[in-house]
Amino acid sequence: MRFHSVSVLLWGILLQYTDAVRHHILTKSWDEAQEDCLSYQRIAANRSEHFRSHHYPGEDSLTKELVFCIALNLRAYDPARNVVRVEVLGKFFQPDPDDADNVERTNECLRTVDQKPPAVVGCRRSEFYSSAVDTVFEAFRCFYYHFGNLNQAAPPLPPTDLELEQVREECTRIVCLPVELLRDRLHLKEHPLWDRFRRCVALRTGFSGVEHEGTAQYGTRDEYYHS
Repeated sequence: MRFHSVSVLLWGILLQYTDAVRHHILTKSWDEAQEDCLSYQRIAANRSEHFRSHHYPGEDSLTKELVFCIALNLRAYDPARNVVRVEVLGKFFQPDPDDADNVERTNECLRTVDQKPPAVVGCRRSEFYSSAVDTVFEAFRCFYYHFGNLNQAAPPLPPTDLELEQVREECTRIVCLPVELLRDRLHLKEHPLWDRFRRCVALRTGFSGVEHEGTAQYGTRDEYYHS
């Protein structure tokens, strides 16, 4: 009986650990991120099935907040820089091969969206995020209505600023660079070990284009991503 109890306890711990890892993996599909957010936000079953069918027609707050959660989960919105990463968002849509104008229409739509939500000076944090929620949803709708269909791809997720900072510090130690050089970009680039450091960061983040200055830049209103 005691062995059975211990086994059940260990199995429960393993399930909790596995579930925690699932929410922090480095690749994730739109549907996987959506399942996370449906659980986080405790959305009712009747609405959940609607979203699982990739129907997001409404202007209601629930739809907007779900899309915002998914964008955060997939790192298509960077809260530290307060900017929508439209190139990341575009990776989760499959363009129609017979639609020759989808990129042009999508770009035209994105030009109407301020990808850096306006800061609400002197207001509550919740009001600031309501602005970001609206901005993310409008950018999402540009892809949803003009670019293509949501796909099942699970591309690598860009590292957060915190993760990138940790990787940089680790790589300075790995290649035997003084950590202090991270605060001196010019001298860091001039150091003989710069190429080793940059390669270390790229390999540990999984992004060949990521350098020490920050996360790779993911498009602008006028130049979102050319496919």
